[in-house]
Amino acid sequence: MDVSTGQVLYQREPDLALSPASTTKILTAIVALENAKSTTKLLRVTKSATRVPSSKLYLRPGQSMSIHDLLYGLLLSSANDAAIVLAEGIGGSVEHFAEMMTQKAHEIGAVNSHFVNPNGLTASEHFSTAKDMALIFAYAMRNPEFREIVQTKTSSVSSISAGKTKRVRRISIRSHNRLLWNFDGAIGGKTGYTFAAQKCFVGGVSRDGATLIVSIMGSRDLWGDTRRLLEYGLDNYESLKMTSPIAPAFTKGKALVRQSKATSALLSPEEESRIQSPGGYVLQIASFRERERAENLQRWITDGGYQAFLERAPLDSGETSYRVRVGPYLQLIRAQEAAREIEKKSGYRAIILPASPASESTEKPS
Repeated sequence: MDVSTGQVLYQREPDLALSPASTTKILTAIVALENAKSTTKLLRVTKSATRVPSSKLYLRPGQSMSIHDLLYGLLLSSANDAAIVLAEGIGGSVEHFAEMMTQKAHEIGAVNSHFVNPNGLTASEHFSTAKDMALIFAYAMRNPEFREIVQTKTSSVSSISAGKTKRVRRISIRSHNRLLWNFDGAIGGKTGYTFAAQKCFVGGVSRDGATLIVSIMGSRDLWGDTRRLLEYGLDNYESLKMTSPIAPAFTKGKALVRQSKATSALLSPEEESRIQSPGGYVLQIASFRERERAENLQRWITDGGYQAFLERAPLDSGETSYRVRVGPYLQLIRAQEAAREIEKKSGYRAIILPASPASESTEKPS
C-alpha cells in the first residue's frame, strides 16, 4: 500500500485478526509521546509493573525513570515493565491507557484492531492486522522522537532508586531489529514474539528514493520473509504500482506498504503552516549517541555538496546525542528539495525543522 494513495503493492490476508505481540509497543510509544507533556518527566515504578514477564529492564518498585528512557527501553529492548510504567504513569491505569491506544488506532484508520494492554502479551481481546500495524507504524514515523529512537542500534537508560540517597543504575540496551545492522537503508522497526503470535515485525527501509514499510505477523522465518518482501518491493515497485488494484480485495498476515516517493510532498499543508519560520530551516538527517557514526555521516553529506554540521544535545541520562543536520535554508521549498535529494542519495529521510541561532553545541566541518 502506498501511504499517499492507499495502494497495496503486495498483500496476503492483510485484514486477518492476529495477535501483534510486541509490535503493539509501536502504538504504546506514539500514544505516550502524544500525551506526555515532557519526556523528561520521571515516572514511578509500581509493583504491578515489575511482575510482568520478560523481556524487561528488571525495574524495581519505587524506582523512577524518565519517559525518554522508558521509550528507549520499550522500543529497543521491548521491555514489558517499561510499557506498564508508561501506561500507568500517562494513562492513570493500564485499562485506561489501552482504551487510549484503541481510540488512537481507530483515528489513524486501523479500525480492525483492539488493544487491552501496552506490551502485547497474549489476550483474547488484544488483536490487530498486518494492514493496521503498517498504518500505525507509518503514522508513528511522522513523529521525530519516535523515528530517532527506532533508528538507534544501541543505547543506555538510567533508573533512579527511591529514598533519600538517589542511586542511578545504568542499563545497556540493544535494538532487536536486525535490519539496522545488515539491510541497506533500514530506518527502524519493531519486532514481536509470543507463542500465540509467533514472530512479528513492522518496519521500514529507504533506498534510492523509495521508502517501504513491511508488516509481518505469524511468521516462522521472520528475517527471511522480511528480506524477501522488501527486496521484492524495491526491485519491482514500478511494475507493482502499475498492476496493483487501487482498492484490492483483502483476502496470511502480510502486507507491504510503500510511502510516497521522494518526489512527493514531505509535509502536509497543516505541517507546512505550523513549521513556517522567518529564520529559515534546517534538515535533521539522523541522530546518534556514537560521535564517530555521526561524523562519518556528516563527512559523507558534506562531500556530496551540502553544508552539514553536528549539533550536540544533552540527554537526561548524562550522555550526549549527536544530531547530523544540514542547512540552513531561507526558503521551505529549498529545504524540501535538499531533503528529497539527500534521501535519494543516502536513504535517510530528513526531518525539516525551524532553524535556531548557532550555538556552542554546533560543529561545522573544517
